[in-house]
Amino acid sequence: MSEEVKKLTEWFLKVNEPMNPKKFLPRASCEIINVKNLLIKLSYEFRKDSYLHNQIFSLKDSLFNPDATINSWAFGQLFEIIMQINSGVYVKSDNWEIIHPLILKASKGLYDDGHYANAAENAFIEINSRVKKLFHIVRPNEPIPDGDKAMTTTFSVNKPVIQFCDLTDSTGFNIQKGFMEMLAGAMSAFRNPKAHDNITLSEEESMRRLMFASSLMYQIDEAVNYSKISEG
Repeated sequence: MSEEVKKLTEWFLKVNEPMNPKKFLPRASCEIINVKNLLIKLSYEFRKDSYLHNQIFSLKDSLFNPDATINSWAFGQLFEIIMQINSGVYVKSDNWEIIHPLILKASKGLYDDGHYANAAENAFIEINSRVKKLFHIVRPNEPIPDGDKAMTTTFSVNKPVIQFCDLTDSTGFNIQKGFMEMLAGAMSAFRNPKAHDNITLSEEESMRRLMFASSLMYQIDEAVNYSKISEG
């Protein structure tokens, strides 16, 4: 059970007590703000379930009347949702289910501990490390490039070390060029975000970068399979 669900459950149960003398009285502004913020966070937990996400987000604006009293209809709707979440009827979305295993291993611990910039940085460091290892597997006697150079060399459209697809037509050429440029750009922009003016990332921005890194890592999987490379 998330902290948001726990706190909301306590609040709804307390308000719903039959003998609660304050049930129909105006609520303090700080209490209203706190409950609405918890509902916003809860709706975000269920963002993959668009209906439930929108329902919670919409009902939070109806929960309190203009005079700060509780809207009994909205309260009843949200109370039922909260109880159903507690009973396991709804299962919150989990972005980690679709994150590449290598990115998950490199970044999840840092992300869960609130180190969002470090988590994002580690994801792109992991991409860089994997591509360098792949380069060494295919060309063991050559110097190993690093960063954006590793991407433009390994996935070159002219003499690629690793191919994403057949390069004999314009479609294949454009695919190879596109992924090469995305990988090179990711190394320049995201591999060391803390080095640029001590950048800090929000939880949401960090996850967006992790999902982008994951997508790139899955594309590398495709290239490794197409090029028939054994990573051991």
